[in-house]
Amino acid sequence: MNPRHSGKGIMQLRNAGVTVREGILADDCARLNEAFNKWIVSGRPFVIAKCGMSLDGRLTRPAGEPRWITGRSARRHAHELRARVDAILVGAETVRVDNPRLTVRGMRRARQPWRVVLTRSGKLPRRAHLFSDRLASRTLISKGRSLATMLKNLGKRSITSILIEGGGEVLGQALDARLIDKVQVYLGPILTGGPVIAFPGRGAENALNGLRLRDVSYQRIGQSICITGYPEVLPSE
Repeated sequence: MNPRHSGKGIMQLRNAGVTVREGILADDCARLNEAFNKWIVSGRPFVIAKCGMSLDGRLTRPAGEPRWITGRSARRHAHELRARVDAILVGAETVRVDNPRLTVRGMRRARQPWRVVLTRSGKLPRRAHLFSDRLASRTLISKGRSLATMLKNLGKRSITSILIEGGGEVLGQALDARLIDKVQVYLGPILTGGPVIAFPGRGAENALNGLRLRDVSYQRIGQSICITGYPEVLPSE
């Protein structure tokens, strides 16, 4: 997929007398390096939209209750996903309300990703974990920029993959702008109601314009279900 070397390796092998067959398990092989393949061609990181939500599509539980919707096994699975990406993105409201660490925990010698905050005003709590822990130097703030512009800038830093963890506003922006390359949703066995929808945004005008997924897989993790899929590319795109 690297345009700088496309086809050259095959030519060298054939010139050396090696028989080469192309196209075998091409999609499976490309999926093994999907983030780099996207970045090297477009200059933008591979975007994974991830969230843990209730069966009715809510991201949070009522005030005063534990914030976790999914179980411990699902959360560990999510940490394994964090360990595979270059950066994690959240919105300013998530920082203010949840004060997340956005680190990989429970895994020895795990590489810690960049932490990125998307904010309009730049008004963020300076004592938040992202700005005061030992990894504060790996926190980036994107102020007043569109999500598309921010992704382009991250690509220039050689960030090839980014995990959007919320909140709903940022996930909705990514959905509206069709910037999502992969979806990974953890469903907890609970109905909560309430206003915090996972992917709000403007919404599709009708079902035909909704973001449909292909190559969808379902994995039971403890009492939760992990749904993974890739957005279909519309002809107009």
